[in-house]
Amino acid sequence: MFGFTDHPITVWAGVILLRIYFEWIKLREELSVGLVRFTKRSNNQIPAVDVMLGWFYGLSLGAERFEHFTRYRRDRLLGNYQRLTEVSERLMRFSLSRTRSILLGHTLDLDSTVLCRYGEQEGSLRGYNPKKPGRPSHHPLVGFLAEARRLLWATLRSGNTGSANGCVEFIRQALTRLPLGHRVGLVRADAGFFVKSFLEHLESEGLPYIIVARLTAVVRKIVLHRIPSTAWRVVARGVEVADLEASLPNWRGAKRRFVCLRQEIIERPEARGRRLVDCPGYTYRVVVTSVPHAAEVVTRMYAGRADSENRIKELKEDLSLDTFCLKSFDATDAAFRMGCVLYNLLADFRETVLPRPWFERRLRAVRDFVFVVGADLIAQGRRVQIRLAMPDQERPEFLRRLRTVSQGLPIAAQLEWSVTDQTPTHPDKIITPIVLLPPTLPRNSSP
Repeated sequence: MFGFTDHPITVWAGVILLRIYFEWIKLREELSVGLVRFTKRSNNQIPAVDVMLGWFYGLSLGAERFEHFTRYRRDRLLGNYQRLTEVSERLMRFSLSRTRSILLGHTLDLDSTVLCRYGEQEGSLRGYNPKKPGRPSHHPLVGFLAEARRLLWATLRSGNTGSANGCVEFIRQALTRLPLGHRVGLVRADAGFFVKSFLEHLESEGLPYIIVARLTAVVRKIVLHRIPSTAWRVVARGVEVADLEASLPNWRGAKRRFVCLRQEIIERPEARGRRLVDCPGYTYRVVVTSVPHAAEVVTRMYAGRADSENRIKELKEDLSLDTFCLKSFDATDAAFRMGCVLYNLLADFRETVLPRPWFERRLRAVRDFVFVVGADLIAQGRRVQIRLAMPDQERPEFLRRLRTVSQGLPIAAQLEWSVTDQTPTHPDKIITPIVLLPPTLPRNSSP
């Protein structure tokens, strides 16, 4: 039997944890300072801070298009793209302020990705696109703090830009976003960043690095002809390493250390790396590094960079940042950077509010298993009673998170909760009640 009801019901009751977390870190106050130039004069307009919070909540709950933010798309806030980009720089520092420092320094992973576009937006040009060759795209550059799983900095670029284009300026800007007392202890990057100017900049700044070398004809000659067979050391079954110092023609005599890893295909048929015609039966990976550790240690240190692909998946798939695109390049860049700010906030939410095992879970899992909680809303005068449809075994944990994050905050005075140990007989009482008192809003006076 089917029917309709006018009873208010929500499927996003779990987002109350995110709301309280935003209040705990004083996000509204930070937005108020950063968006002061976007203050609106009319009482009929939505405040700029509420627009930005709506953007954050929408992305957190799975919004994938600007059409999902119809009232925000025409808002004046998103019309001031250049100034909004400046706000994102301030908020990026704020989102990293709670990151824990590391004694030996953070590991900074540099990478680029492709955002496919279906239109004629500014900067949407044909370039490297492995999944859809010939399709216009944007080619953003991102830098992750590996141990903290935070995004240090990101910038949008046109689709025909190479991976290393602007990488020197990028890392200069990224280092200014580090919180006070933090430093970078290692830079890792793939072969797209194997350029002379970038290596020289890292060396001038005293930043240790491990960067994959392009297997050009000169590099292949170094690997195959300058490393004697006796120099290869077995570190595991089918895995050998070797290292040497060498110079490339455009390095003007400067020598750098090359660390080579080769894997025997018979022993490791799924081994990653390049196969060389001159030496069949092996796959090769060559990195150039300033790290003085043993070759096998260097290869293991670089192997951890593979996790940056998971962070990119969270940006593109979990927050859908690859689907938000406007006509203006600056507008798309501002939306992308603000989404990166939210990524750090949700990463800190996952680490701070949720149990420790959730640190390994993706942001999509946080949305599906934490934010998606069915509830009905019951109005009782000025009170709203929220009854959560939650299994018995999950109720104490949910209330523990709620109490922990709201303790000492003004919003805690608006919350009342209770859990009965006995199984109630009435079906409606099976759901744990949480009473939310709406805050008293000041009456706006006419200008």
